[in-house]
Amino acid sequence: MKTSVICFLVFLSTVNGFSFFAEKIPNGEFVPHPCKPNFLWKGVGHKNKDGGGERNQFGRDFLNFGKIWSESLCRMDSDGDGKSNGEELGDPNCVWREGDIPQFMTGITHPGVCDPMNATICLEKNTWVDCSLESFQCQALRDDPDIKNMTLTFPKTPVPVEETNYYCMAFEFPQDGDYHMIATEPIIDNIHVMHHILLFGCTKKPPISTTEPQHCGMGLGDCLDVIGGWTVGATGECLHKDIGFRLGQHGYSYGILQFHWNNPLKRSDYVDGSGLMIHYTPNKRIADAGVLVIGQNFFEIPPQQEEVHVTGRCNNLALNGPINITRAINHMHYLGRKMTIEHFRGEDETEYITNEPDYSYDSPKFYSFSNPIVFKPGDTLKTTCVFKSTGKKKTVFYGDGTNDEMCLGFLTYYPKQNIQSPFCVSLKDIDQMQLFTSEEYKSCRHWDFLLSLTEEMRHLKNQVIENCQPLRGCLSECQSIVKLVKRHPCITEDVGSWIKNAALFSLDQRVNRTEMETFYLGLSSCDVWFESHKNDDNSSNNGSQLTLSLFLYLFHTMYFFVTIMF
Repeated sequence: MKTSVICFLVFLSTVNGFSFFAEKIPNGEFVPHPCKPNFLWKGVGHKNKDGGGERNQFGRDFLNFGKIWSESLCRMDSDGDGKSNGEELGDPNCVWREGDIPQFMTGITHPGVCDPMNATICLEKNTWVDCSLESFQCQALRDDPDIKNMTLTFPKTPVPVEETNYYCMAFEFPQDGDYHMIATEPIIDNIHVMHHILLFGCTKKPPISTTEPQHCGMGLGDCLDVIGGWTVGATGECLHKDIGFRLGQHGYSYGILQFHWNNPLKRSDYVDGSGLMIHYTPNKRIADAGVLVIGQNFFEIPPQQEEVHVTGRCNNLALNGPINITRAINHMHYLGRKMTIEHFRGEDETEYITNEPDYSYDSPKFYSFSNPIVFKPGDTLKTTCVFKSTGKKKTVFYGDGTNDEMCLGFLTYYPKQNIQSPFCVSLKDIDQMQLFTSEEYKSCRHWDFLLSLTEEMRHLKNQVIENCQPLRGCLSECQSIVKLVKRHPCITEDVGSWIKNAALFSLDQRVNRTEMETFYLGLSSCDVWFESHKNDDNSSNNGSQLTLSLFLYLFHTMYFFVTIMF
């Protein structure tokens, strides 16, 4: 045990050391791998992409210049490909100093690897570069003679000229009996655009095409169960020997394959036909598997911060009995540096399900447990994500795009039927599980408010909609209504944020988006007026500021209406 701890500490200090040196060169933490798209080369000065061991030529030059970024090092061409080190790292004028934001943050290349890789001048220089990918290994596929497989792939499809794209296509699973899906294997056609793949299970035919991919959001109606997936760096998934995802007559009859394409250069010539190969067997295992999603989905990361901590808690998971956790994976994007998932039973007992002090998006770590972790009713899960934004100029938010961030954990468990809902993700300090499974939260009947289910809620919204006209500014009849409505428990505190977020961004067709947008716009039409009257003694001094704020407000309001109309 002592030896393991010492080895871990040595490893951790080594990881931190490479991070320290990466900060001493421009874009040092975001240098791409020259032949593995979407991978980063963490140890820029070493031949090993993760750092350590023999230095490459740039590493030797960096050492010779005292391990600092100088104009001389910047103007050198360490890898001999015709581009200076500064040009490759986004500092072509050699003006960057430690702690600065580089002049360029896109189009970065490796200063120690001759590029392009296949150029005649580079072939002999790059013989040491490892471009191979790990192969998928799953013993169960060799041990079960009745294994079948099914290939789920998109037809060759043009990738839209947008940075972030979500596309979906449905597939019918075998219906001649019941099977357990025990493994998935990625089929990656265009690694340049593929960010991740998720496979959702459906118990009935979904309203998604089975013949061609279509644009889709993160929400997929009734198909909420994640049963497979892939992310950069993963080779596939091989389930615990006792479990499988049930397909067929008494399980999932359809699956939806969801792609996240990332096209930051907005190229128009990309096409993709990726997918997954699923492996399933009629020899059903002991239990049906499920995937529980936990974490936090409302946060912001200010720019130029060494560490930003984000937490989410799963306190009231609706269980029908204990569950057994067999595998866990952390998920953040490129600003993620550390992540843990902790299991609490009462206040005294705690254990780490994941503990990843060296998180790297392109090198996912899968925590597998041959002896599953038992999670009982009343237990708690805590997710902690640590982000580093020293290279960012603007605030980064939670979101679906590659340049947004996430803080999620995916836990594979059994038996599936012991969890009523597979999501236990926080929104700020809100227990979303309690929101989803109750009619009232902190004196707010949130479903009645969101869906206008009662006369009281309809009257409340209509009062604002009928008396507030945003394009005309803050009307006197609007002031008294808004003052009253803003005290309502469904408007105040975090629950108000949850309802507003659900109202404006939910794909749930029961939500009247037009009504809710008009209501919230009317509700905000007197914000400037209320702000200016907080202290009447200062109101005269705020006149010019109020006029400017009102002008900006009316401008954005007019823009909103023009956007809706046209």
